[in-house]
Amino acid sequence: MTDKIALFRQIAAVETEIKDRRSGARAKLSSAAAVYQRDGLEAAANTLRWLQQNEASIKGALRQ
Repeated sequence: MTDKIALFRQIAAVETEIKDRRSGARAKLSSAAAVYQRDGLEAAANTLRWLQQNEASIKGALRQ
């Protein structure tokens, strides 16, 4: 699996989990716990998207 596909799949998995939590699919969690976990997932998704958008420049910097 290429890095791009792996990163894409990670982003998709995190986004799916965020949607599930927003829709109440994880109703077993307390409201505070759900918000805390959702916020963490959103931060992870934002980081993954940033990595995806900056992949070429990151790889270029690592080659130097």
